[in-house]
Amino acid sequence: MISLIQLQKYLEEYMNYDRNIDVAKIDPYMTNGLMVRGRDKIKKIGFGVSASLKFFKLAKEEECDGLIVHHSFNFPDRNRFDSIFQNRFNYLLNNEISLFGYHFLLDAHPEIGHNAQILQTIGAKKDKQFNHHGDPWGWIGEYEKPMKFASIIDNLKPYLSEKMTLYEFGPKEITKVVTVSGKGAPAPSVMQDLIDQRIDLYITGEVHEWNRELFREAGINFIAGGHYATEVFGLKALMDKINGKFPSIETKWLKLHNPV
Repeated sequence: MISLIQLQKYLEEYMNYDRNIDVAKIDPYMTNGLMVRGRDKIKKIGFGVSASLKFFKLAKEEECDGLIVHHSFNFPDRNRFDSIFQNRFNYLLNNEISLFGYHFLLDAHPEIGHNAQILQTIGAKKDKQFNHHGDPWGWIGEYEKPMKFASIIDNLKPYLSEKMTLYEFGPKEITKVVTVSGKGAPAPSVMQDLIDQRIDLYITGEVHEWNRELFREAGINFIAGGHYATEVFGLKALMDKINGKFPSIETKWLKLHNPV
């Protein structure tokens, strides 16, 4: 058992890996820290990609005192009643369950972030952060020796959605990779940057209709492995980190699979 304050302090220090980054400016609508405060003591923490009422009920069944997710939930967009928000908020308060959400920080973190972990899974060396819509959400990775694209697919496929999208439009051997998990497909204006940086493979979660022909014309391979699936990586790495830091508490993956 540890205190909620102890857990919060550790997460604030560890997850905010660069104090020069203005997280609130980059990510003003999603939580990057404690969102709902529950009981003072933590015996068990539940992990999952997205907050929802069903997810909270799973947490109660598992007797979790705290939750850590990638997508928390948004406040109403204006000053009015919102039944979904109220029901979720009330459920956590009534059951004294704390909720932590890490959105940008779980995408961008250089150690346990989704994108850093995807690069680690495919054996690429993390090089530098990749700006998506002007901010460093993703990472660029490189191979010292070119890796066969077929081998990368084989390594990643067990972790990805059954509805993954694959465009084999680039080299059969990969040297440089971009990963931007979740809703990280590039805008058309970014394609020339990818060409200029000699990117061979772009990995994300979702695909837009226009991505196929842009990647065909750019001669770059593309994998959209599922929004949910590409944002499991960092949470499971954070679970392992917390297990090592706080062996006196229990952690639990709360599976609420989403093939999207």
